[in-house]
Amino acid sequence: MEENLLRSPDLKDIRITDAFWRKRIDVAQNISIDYMWKAINDEIEGITPSGCMRNFRIAAGLEKGDFYGFQFQDSDLYKWLEAVGYSLQTKPDSELEARADSAIDLMEKAQLDDGYLDTYYIIKDIGKRWTCLRDMHELYVAGHMMEAACAYCKATGKRKVLDIACRFADHICTVFGPGEGQKKGIPGHQEVELGLLRLYGVTGNRKYLEQAKFFLDERGQQPCYFDTEAADRGEKKETYEKAWSRVQGRDLPYNYQQAHKPVREQKEAVGHAVRCCYMLSAMAECAGLTGDESLDAAAETLWRDITEKQMYLTAGVGSQSDGESFSFDYDLPNDRMYNETCASIALLMSAKRLFERLPRSSYEDVAERALFNGILSGISLDGTRFFYCNPMEVWPERAKRRADMHIDTVRQGWYGCACCPTNVLRTLTGLGAYIWSRKDDTVYLNQYIASEARISLPGGDTVLELKGSYPYSGKMTLTVREAASLNLALRIPGWCESFRVSCGGREYERSANGYVYLREAFAAGAVISIELDMTPRKVYCSANVPFNAGRAALTRGPLVYCMEEADNGKQLWNLKMTDSAVSEQRRSEPEEMIALTIPGLREESAEGALYTARKKTVTPKELTFIPYYAWCNRGEGEMQVWVRDE
Repeated sequence: MEENLLRSPDLKDIRITDAFWRKRIDVAQNISIDYMWKAINDEIEGITPSGCMRNFRIAAGLEKGDFYGFQFQDSDLYKWLEAVGYSLQTKPDSELEARADSAIDLMEKAQLDDGYLDTYYIIKDIGKRWTCLRDMHELYVAGHMMEAACAYCKATGKRKVLDIACRFADHICTVFGPGEGQKKGIPGHQEVELGLLRLYGVTGNRKYLEQAKFFLDERGQQPCYFDTEAADRGEKKETYEKAWSRVQGRDLPYNYQQAHKPVREQKEAVGHAVRCCYMLSAMAECAGLTGDESLDAAAETLWRDITEKQMYLTAGVGSQSDGESFSFDYDLPNDRMYNETCASIALLMSAKRLFERLPRSSYEDVAERALFNGILSGISLDGTRFFYCNPMEVWPERAKRRADMHIDTVRQGWYGCACCPTNVLRTLTGLGAYIWSRKDDTVYLNQYIASEARISLPGGDTVLELKGSYPYSGKMTLTVREAASLNLALRIPGWCESFRVSCGGREYERSANGYVYLREAFAAGAVISIELDMTPRKVYCSANVPFNAGRAALTRGPLVYCMEEADNGKQLWNLKMTDSAVSEQRRSEPEEMIALTIPGLREESAEGALYTARKKTVTPKELTFIPYYAWCNRGEGEMQVWVRDE
């Protein structure tokens, strides 16, 4: 076995100065972390109760009561704690650290002597633990605990939470495996694989890597473990299969959990979108760590199916509300889709891990599209309101239909299932991990987020500083602050039709993998100039997607744009773009941004009848578009990404 992965520098070695992203990170650190802590402690009136921290106090014996919430409620604390760990690596805060330490103390009190820690079963019935992996999320919750522990230990050097996580991981390694007396179980919701891989990276304990690979290798094997445990519970197999084959529209038992086939035989992304993308992330990382070429090929196959046939323009995935799942190729409706925020985050994680085992710009293009659109739309500009689903089109009245009630027309203060808010939080505070990568003497600049990074190379450290006003300006400079001999690789986004990269009077071309390579003995102060064409453009959808026939969307650089009622009035479906040039407009609301305008037409009924033989009247109307991430920050209203086009 051999490790063959690119790695990101430590967060503490990256200082983000980017005006666009610095604003989001500051809001996350100064507002959202505190807001979410109060939310999971039930200290905010008027939002959905959490019960998360109360469950820990009950499990620790500090309070009396019953478990509240979903069986995976513990994970809200763990994702919050992971976000805190990332935040502390770049912004020390003794008060926040003390708050996190108090939560860790509570975790330690609740943990059982054998290492097990899940408040649902500790409170409800510890005798039933590990009896329903299919539905009960114990391993999912454990994975988030492991990720949080690694992030917090990295930030503070305190081992208590890492020891808690290792004790639980050791317990899991004892219970599950191929050995005699062990359960050949697999998680119903993938995530523990990522936690174990993170623990392996921090501790170097190879059994965590082997356990993660066991869960991947065992998935889809027959007889399916979910059937075995269901029989032990006295549950009829047909009950579950019929219910979920109806939801998924496929006669494939356990495709909802991607357990219908061994992972190396899965050619299509099916089932719950977040689970699938978490699994894909683990497959890619395991392949890079072990040199498993069959696992690597399977990961690539699933990635291509998702991004070429089942992904929205905003990098949203999981179009079906039933089961929060993939449906079938090119089924990408705009109004009733799902596009869970967590699914775009999981896709971002997959892109990063796929890139780390094989550097191609196409992975980072998807990561960029997710960051600027499908993920950022999930949190309000003030950091206290959230979207679970991220539609491409909204008519608030339509959300009253039972089939469309999953669509929120305004952001919510919290959810009973609050996986998305805490997931966005850990993504924003850990954003530095997505900018730079390195392997040997090559440094990759993957995301154009202005920052300064100290990067260790075989010949010594170098400091690189990226400056610019991306995503609204494509002009940037990359300065080598400390002399170094290295290979620089700069991503040229797939959306960029023309670019210029130059240094010392020399210009560079794009390579086959989408990166520009500069191999130089750089002197201190050397400057690389980067210019990406940011001309707004219309984007058209494949003819295989019926929902966007006769429509176009506007993009500028990595940003997808949308129309809102606040700028264009009601009945957006009666608006049409003309074949005219797109203009740019700087504006200050809902925040500083570049809006787009284009001459258009508004159709109106000639009379009030429901049906008529008379044609509609057409009048000129300038259409205004704002970045998709910023929609619904000015109250409830209609929204549309794909617009009728002349």
